[in-house]
Amino acid sequence: MTNVPEYKMPNVGCLLGSVYQQELSGLASSLARKGLDIIPSEYLVLRSLYSHDGIQQCDVAALLGKDKAGVSRCVSSMERKGLVSIETVSHKCRRVWLSVKGRELESLIMQVAEERHKALMKRVDEKDMETFVKVLKLLLN
Repeated sequence: MTNVPEYKMPNVGCLLGSVYQQELSGLASSLARKGLDIIPSEYLVLRSLYSHDGIQQCDVAALLGKDKAGVSRCVSSMERKGLVSIETVSHKCRRVWLSVKGRELESLIMQVAEERHKALMKRVDEKDMETFVKVLKLLLN
């Protein structure tokens, strides 16, 4: 028989979910303060495109750890906003490119990234952050 720990609330999953929601809310606020009309999922796609422009949509999903359908909806919304252009490679594959408008937002997006990182590091010291990232990577693998 396995030794199953007692089920207590809030459990690890609830705590991770709460932190995730708190950080998403902070990101949304930071984006709004910069006057950016983008949502957190669009921010994440833009960040990935700044270093991997022209990446396939399925690779964006893998890079971000998001589901393909959600990334597809996000990319379509970004195309309507003029932030990206899409090249259809096959019936299952689309390549995503930054538009001029999307590229022009890079400095503001990077300012938001720096702001969010500084806010996080005010709450967690560097050693604890290294441990947290190590544990998350262990859980992913």
